[in-house]
Amino acid sequence: MPFGGFRDLLTESCSFGIILNSPTKHSMKVPMKEKITLFLVLISSLCISRAADPASVEALREILAEHDVKPLDPKPEVSPDKIKLGQALFFDPLIGGNQDVSCATCHHPLKSTTDGRSRSVGTRAYVNMGRRMPEGLRLVEVEGRDPVMMGFNMNSAAHPFTPRNAPDAFNRGDSEWHTMFWDSRAFKREDGRFVVNQMRLTKTPGYYQVVMPEEIENVLAAQAMMPVTSDAEMRGTKGETGITGAHNEVGAVLKMNEEEIWAKLMVRLLAIDEYREMFQAAYPDKKLEDLHFAHAANAIAAFEIDAFTFHDSPFDRFLAGDDTALNEQELRGAHLFYGKANCASCHTGKLLTDQKPHNIGVVPIGPGPQASEDYDFGVTHRSDFGLEDRFAFRTPPLRNVELTGPYMHNGAYTTLEGAVRHQLNPAQELENYDTSQLEPEFRGAVHTDKEVIKMVKKTMPEELKLPKHYSDQEVEDLVVFLKSLTSPSSRDLSSAIPESVPSGLEMVLPFPQDD
Repeated sequence: MPFGGFRDLLTESCSFGIILNSPTKHSMKVPMKEKITLFLVLISSLCISRAADPASVEALREILAEHDVKPLDPKPEVSPDKIKLGQALFFDPLIGGNQDVSCATCHHPLKSTTDGRSRSVGTRAYVNMGRRMPEGLRLVEVEGRDPVMMGFNMNSAAHPFTPRNAPDAFNRGDSEWHTMFWDSRAFKREDGRFVVNQMRLTKTPGYYQVVMPEEIENVLAAQAMMPVTSDAEMRGTKGETGITGAHNEVGAVLKMNEEEIWAKLMVRLLAIDEYREMFQAAYPDKKLEDLHFAHAANAIAAFEIDAFTFHDSPFDRFLAGDDTALNEQELRGAHLFYGKANCASCHTGKLLTDQKPHNIGVVPIGPGPQASEDYDFGVTHRSDFGLEDRFAFRTPPLRNVELTGPYMHNGAYTTLEGAVRHQLNPAQELENYDTSQLEPEFRGAVHTDKEVIKMVKKTMPEELKLPKHYSDQEVEDLVVFLKSLTSPSSRDLSSAIPESVPSGLEMVLPFPQDD
């Protein structure tokens, strides 16, 4: 032991000895033999605790190096005109088929780039009991009980709840991102082209993969191409009339004709003088007639990256070299995260996600994206994954996770502690899921019957089925560490919201306007 450490140890031991030898009114005399025994026990325990200190900064830095956890990329330099165009498009309901929903409706700055709901509500929404609800679905008051949802099935509304929870949009400009969506269906192929898996009648990649236009600049832009093609999210369907009374020409396009949908949207956008000027400023080398919706998607991605990229969380400051950025409890939680709890087996690298699908035993809620199925089978819906991969979903990133609940692909957990407890004991939490934590409209859609639970567990990794013990203190330490991933700058994103949009339409919030 170095002299300094031994000196400190003696100091603490001597202090203890002073306490032993200091008589007080209520103290009893301690025999010398017992004093010596206690002194030796104290020295032994202090040596052990110092040698295995879980809050060691040096030890954590070694662990992070082993896991290849590096600082995030700096925010890329992007043309201000392109960012301004992207901001307008992100908030403008004009790119929704019925002109009643925008990107921001499900990824709003006031909700930390999410909508705060377990599952989102897209086009044709109305207000029911103080919340946005899909037309055709409603909550009914029942005496002595919480409100009950009438009709959650996919066929109960023209545009039901979206199949999955709205992911956050933080730090998506890093160069290591190569997938998007809960099922990783937007990704970069080996040949360098961006593709998105769509629901098709075949499992042949050449048919279910929509190859993105060559103009697409990154995987985030590839993601931005797709919500406008979804009936339930933004597009609407044939025969519908938008909020302006105009015919929904975008919804009239036959499904699977993505190029035609994108072309219709560009016609809408370029019919507005301000948008023509904004596109010309953002893409000065492009003629208006040569613009594709891919240019709009690139601008949306540029805005998201500029507005929602932050590097000032305590954890990021620690990665940048600040040894004082994490407090003692946060350090304990970090050691648990990368050690006993093994969170980093999936939440790995600088993005805190391996971007791969896993079945961690989350209880199914309602149907998924395929109307003919009662459950959301995850990656098997829109890919060539097989039955052995049912209920697997992509590992989510964790920066600002404190702010972005509900958690899991279907918003099953409404608190961060609940999500952590599930991750630590998936099988136990699956079998004992508490539906009361959900909003009333989702409670009746939870699949808790034994056969469904058995089906979920069938494709879970064996190690996740085994019971594990974690103390309440360990759970608290993990939660506190996860909160150290929160950027102070991300707590107020109101400056990202424009005063108005070029279409003149009212911007649509994820909650009723008077909230």
